[in-house]
Amino acid sequence: MIGFKETAIVVLLAAGLLLGHAAQAAGTVNPAAPNGNSYKPDATYGLGDSGPQGGKVYYVDASGEHGLEAKAADEINSLSWSDAVTAAGAYGAGWHLPTKTELKMLYEQRNVVGGFAKDDYWSATELDSNSAWIQGFGNGDQDRYNKYSKLSVRAVRAF
Repeated sequence: MIGFKETAIVVLLAAGLLLGHAAQAAGTVNPAAPNGNSYKPDATYGLGDSGPQGGKVYYVDASGEHGLEAKAADEINSLSWSDAVTAAGAYGAGWHLPTKTELKMLYEQRNVVGGFAKDDYWSATELDSNSAWIQGFGNGDQDRYNKYSKLSVRAVRAF
């Protein structure tokens, strides 16, 4: 025998599904939107466009619907690696410190995104427990730095 509690749960689940389908049909909800952002399924992006979370697009796939965006400005400069990871992730919605590869791509599109100092920027890619990879925005080189060094930070996210 199904009790009141089980019946109430089934009714609430059914109501939630119906509301979700109605909202989706009305175009007000996109369940495929990554991290609850303003992703639009029919939108296409180009280099330098404003991305779904307001960053500058610096990479797009062949469809133009998916890619990478970077914050339009640096974080507070001169952060240690662990503080850089925290600062980049504090934006939520998938923002993070870029990997070594993402940061190299960002360097290659630095003029499209703009606002970079000719400094060294942290990547999220660790070499070992004491060092991580960096990208030089003055010379284009990637190198390893001690995680306690204070370098520049630019958050990125995938869409």
